[in-house]
Amino acid sequence: MVEREIEQSNNNEQLLSLDDILEILGNSTRRIILAKLAKVPHSTSELAASLGISRQAVHSQLKQLAKQGIIEEIETEDKSSIKYRIKSNLSIRIDISPDYFNISYEIFEDDSNIEVLNIEQMSECTDYQKLKDPNEQIRYLGRKIRETEQKLCELEKERNALLLNKECFIKEIKKIMDRQYRDKLLEVIKERRNKLKHIRESLNLGEEIFFTLFFNPEKYFNRIDIDNLLEDLFFSDMDTELRARSRVSVEPLLHDLSKFIDFLRREKDDWFFDI
Repeated sequence: MVEREIEQSNNNEQLLSLDDILEILGNSTRRIILAKLAKVPHSTSELAASLGISRQAVHSQLKQLAKQGIIEEIETEDKSSIKYRIKSNLSIRIDISPDYFNISYEIFEDDSNIEVLNIEQMSECTDYQKLKDPNEQIRYLGRKIRETEQKLCELEKERNALLLNKECFIKEIKKIMDRQYRDKLLEVIKERRNKLKHIRESLNLGEEIFFTLFFNPEKYFNRIDIDNLLEDLFFSDMDTELRARSRVSVEPLLHDLSKFIDFLRREKDDWFFDI
């Protein structure tokens, strides 16, 4: 079972599909280029010399990264050459366990209209303003970076513990589903399959629909978006024809599930998941 959770800023549309992101990061050369650009802007020739490959090969990789909006060109002081830097802030996380598989990512693109937080606005860094020696300023910032990393590690440990809790809850739901509802779901699926031979429904799909709602209840709480559900279930961008065929299978199964699960209901054209 796969859940895809896409988190976006309120003002930005999704810039990349998950497949695009995995394709970008799946190439070792592009990963090295991004790692270098995250530290210092580079020109094509500088990257080629550093990586030991041709300028043409580097240019091809840069072109793909620029096309996806990950990097951008910047002019040098002498304006005789072009360098590249990372444009978007991309965060991707993969969680895998026996009962939980989740890939989530965020893309935040720089917006000149948004005021960027600077160190003068951080109340915890008032001591920094008193420092005049550049060496002392760097030492101070280095300590703050180290403290921030330590806090991130603590948060990661807490997150891992919460993920274990979530997996435990999902596992218990699966036990209840198997014990109480599996036979009922199997009956309604067989009945529907006999009536509509062209619908390829299965017990697995019914269970996947049910568990997908619990994998990310915030996404489906109060109202179920069928298109989002299709994307989470099939984990790919579908063309119009395939989406229509898949919808023919998913909507009846939602209806069947609602027959014996009272917190899944339909009102007119909207589905609701009330927990």
